[in-house]
Amino acid sequence: MKKIGKTVAQNLWTVILDIVAVNASWYLALLLRFYVNNSMRDVAKDFYLPAFERFAPYYTVLAILVFALFRLYGGMWQFAGINDMNRILAANAVTTAIQVIGTWLIMPPENYPRMPLTYYIIGALLQFIFIAMIRFGYRILMVEKRKVSGRKVSVIPAMIIGAGETARKAIAHMEDTPYRAVMAADEKSAGKTLNGVPVVADYEKGLSSVKAVFIADRKLDPEKRKEIRERCEAEGIEVQDYTGALANLGGRVPVASLLELARGPVTLVAEDGTEKSFTDGEEALKALQEQVEVDEIRDARIYLRKASPAAYAGYEEWAQQHKEDTGEEVSFF
Repeated sequence: MKKIGKTVAQNLWTVILDIVAVNASWYLALLLRFYVNNSMRDVAKDFYLPAFERFAPYYTVLAILVFALFRLYGGMWQFAGINDMNRILAANAVTTAIQVIGTWLIMPPENYPRMPLTYYIIGALLQFIFIAMIRFGYRILMVEKRKVSGRKVSVIPAMIIGAGETARKAIAHMEDTPYRAVMAADEKSAGKTLNGVPVVADYEKGLSSVKAVFIADRKLDPEKRKEIRERCEAEGIEVQDYTGALANLGGRVPVASLLELARGPVTLVAEDGTEKSFTDGEEALKALQEQVEVDEIRDARIYLRKASPAAYAGYEEWAQQHKEDTGEEVSFF
């Protein structure tokens, strides 16, 4: 509770906005339901509005506590994403349940046992919109600011080769650069859009309208990759390969994949700090008795931890692809 109090104090302005939002949401729900012909209906003035006012102070405190428990304070909202939205949805569901139970307990049972159903639906929807806007408003402003700033500098039209997850990351990465994706090239996804960018089947037809090409297809044939590079260089078009950099932003590295690539002496450090040295990666791999993954690599030592179910199994494929593209093996030493 002390930690929650400190968090709330450090985000005072957000808390104040939330207090206004949670009360305005439910009051507006009553207005939308019962405000007719420039006046509030008698049933609302006599029963529903007094019940709302009696419960409002308790609800306000409980709502702020729930928001704090769901970590809606202290976040870096300029980077807000889907996980933050999920927490807002969950917090809104909990506070709506509190509103339902609280107003039911405070209403005089001999008259109206509960508030109208439309009150809860409209209030929950308005509260979600207000709370989300308080958090995501900053990010929206930053995005619009970047767009305005981008119009003041020369924009470099670019083409993305690929239409998968790596291509999506490439388009997002360009938001903070002078490059702007105007099209993506992928035969299987032709005619669709990726993050608002149209996808065409043949990259060659779009080369005349771009000044840069970014390869973002991990499964692209090496010969095709080479062909694209040579064609772009011949026409004076900038070409970059985002495949390795953006395809491996997430996930952990299984130790087996790394040791199979390691050449020369290897030192493994267990979670308890125990060190064992081996002549090469193959010998180290044979000595392992349990499933582990790489925690970090430091001072020519591989620090291990127990493997998680989410261990990234695609690293070996990428390492092989990297070798085929560049002729060099991946090395961490």
